Amino acid sequence: MVNAIPHKLLKRSGYYSCPQDLFLLRGSFTMSDQKYTATVTGTLKNDVTEQTKLVVAFGDSNGAALADPIVFDACTGSGCPIKAGDAINQQVEFQAPGKLPKPYNMVFSMANSESDILGCFYFPFK
Repeated sequence: MVNAIPHKLLKRSGYYSCPQDLFLLRGSFTMSDQKYTATVTGTLKNDVTEQTKLVVAFGDSNGAALADPIVFDACTGSGCPIKAGDAINQQVEFQAPGKLPKPYNMVFSMANSESDILGCFYFPFK
């Protein structure tokens, strides 16, 4: 006998202001339980190179980090570098960091370093 429990799959997309007027990326994602599949798209004013990272961070309503950020390479393989003005389309899968409080925020950013953020996508959960 198989015990199958249906999982609610939520698809969300957004286009929100980023902190500090950073260049805006677009994002959409699906989530099932604590698993996320996210797609980040847009065009940036700077090249995306092998040093550029896609960072996913979770924060509370006061902006305090809820966990260590999840970091992905933003540019790999034959499609790298992505020249300034060319379209970015990256899909990543990740696990949410444990039980998250309500409300919380999820921020996706493309960055070369903590001080060189190229763009972001911000999504509040209520």
